[in-house]
Amino acid sequence: MAALLRIVALLAYFVVAHRALRVDSPRLAALALGLLAIIVFIRGLLSLRPRAWLAALAWITAAWALAGSSYAMPVLLLMPSLFLALACSLFARTLARGQAPLVVRMVALIEGQPAPALPADIRAYATRVTWLWAVVLGGLSLLNLGLALLTTPGGVLERLGIAPPWPLSPEVAATVDTWGIYVPVAATLVGEFVYRQRRFPGRYDGPLDYLRKLARIPREKWAGIFH
Repeated sequence: MAALLRIVALLAYFVVAHRALRVDSPRLAALALGLLAIIVFIRGLLSLRPRAWLAALAWITAAWALAGSSYAMPVLLLMPSLFLALACSLFARTLARGQAPLVVRMVALIEGQPAPALPADIRAYATRVTWLWAVVLGGLSLLNLGLALLTTPGGVLERLGIAPPWPLSPEVAATVDTWGIYVPVAATLVGEFVYRQRRFPGRYDGPLDYLRKLARIPREKWAGIFH
């Protein structure tokens, strides 16, 4: 139930956020920001955890307060960069000394064995892939932040009354956003899998076999590797 509601809220967020940007509506921007509280805290809300309810109410209250201000649109424009930064942190924080890198945990989960029991070459490769995703997502977060700040008209700096030092037209920003963000993510996913197939032949019988292995793992176990 939580996963389904999160997907519905996520789709609603994208629809409302797109409409808010299209019609330049602070109220719709605030509504989109409020939907993020459901996406983030849905499990705690369904479990009736007081901390989750208090955090969600505080989030929604802050979003509602933004609805009557000039800051709702700038905050909404910064959300994609924040999402990418959070995704980067999921990988980067597991690279600290004494922790198992995130991709090492993923491989251990797929293989059904503890991370220390994985062969040394696989652990080393998975560690490098963790670094790769941390760098890629961190770079994309900075790129998206730059686009949000510098786009004219409608960018964050302009909305805050600051002249962008290197203004970008919406058309240029949209092109860079498409080719500079989505393409690198897809290329990294596909390129890493193809290289992995050559580096460790025989571990998966192609992409479909790999996806089947992923699908067999319970959702709760996936959630556990991020703690």
